[in-house]
Amino acid sequence: MNPNDLLLVGAEVSVAFAGFSGLIATYQFNDKANVKRGDVVGLTMIVQFSLQAALFCVIPLLLEIFQTEVAKIWTVCSLLAVVSMSYSGYSIDRNIRGVVKKRSVRVFFGLLQGINGLIILGLILNSMDIVFHREAGPFITAIIWSLGLVGYMFGRLLLRPLWSLVRLQETATRTKVTSV
Repeated sequence: MNPNDLLLVGAEVSVAFAGFSGLIATYQFNDKANVKRGDVVGLTMIVQFSLQAALFCVIPLLLEIFQTEVAKIWTVCSLLAVVSMSYSGYSIDRNIRGVVKKRSVRVFFGLLQGINGLIILGLILNSMDIVFHREAGPFITAIIWSLGLVGYMFGRLLLRPLWSLVRLQETATRTKVTSV
């Protein structure tokens, strides 16, 4: 498949994620006075990573319009992705600090940050022409990783309140059965 086709699909998917998460957040947090920091960090991740992925998808296409050499396109894109992904990782780490209490969730976020770090390393190597040879692969991997995180956080944003409601109803049902 042509990298340009992947970039166009990635841009469409990332904009759709950002739009739908905005709709869900608007209705989900509409009348609640108590919004949890973790939910806001999750929503921030969705918006930040999806718009970042949309930007990542458009930049190579714009550079190609100006007839930039292919190697220079992927070098510039890799360096921009390094800066953006590093800042996003730092921002999420700073915002989630103190919120995550469970060890399993901390390990999960550490794993996510570790994978993010490996992708950043791959992008640096790609831009320096060391292991990768200034090609599209590492850059498109970064886009897919960003969209994967967005998809996970989108599902979490959508399903978490439903599961909370189910647990609340199950607790109420058990309480009724026990009191009878």
